[in-house]
Amino acid sequence: MPLPGFGLRLRESLVETLALARERLGLDRHDIAAEMGRLDPEREISKAMLDRYCAPSAAEWRLPAEALPALVRVTGDARCLHLINEAAGYRAVPHEAAAIAELAAIELEERALRERRARVQRMLPREAADFLREASRRAARNG
Repeated sequence: MPLPGFGLRLRESLVETLALARERLGLDRHDIAAEMGRLDPEREISKAMLDRYCAPSAAEWRLPAEALPALVRVTGDARCLHLINEAAGYRAVPHEAAAIAELAAIELEERALRERRARVQRMLPREAADFLREASRRAARNG
């Protein structure tokens, strides 16, 4: 994704996020700012700041990246986060989806190791393969 115009796309995403929070959750910008401040007391966020971040005439005002986690948690909308990640060539996924992907990767690695083991075992002389199988059975029995 080319980066020119990224600031405008991010501003538009923020406007959409805030509009959807109002529509779906009944939260106006005052509510969102207050809840963001509650979640992140070290960061001051006001309705006026949210207005400024959304205003086309205030291009120099940008929502700080540090405020994104609170914005996503309050609104339930991760579009700004997704836009930033996609611009950097990444994707953001919920923890559960990441865990599923990691388990799938482990399964693929295990399958590749089993296939590699089978290829190497086929290269062994029969006596050596029999010896290794028996040693493996003994080790399994002795725990």
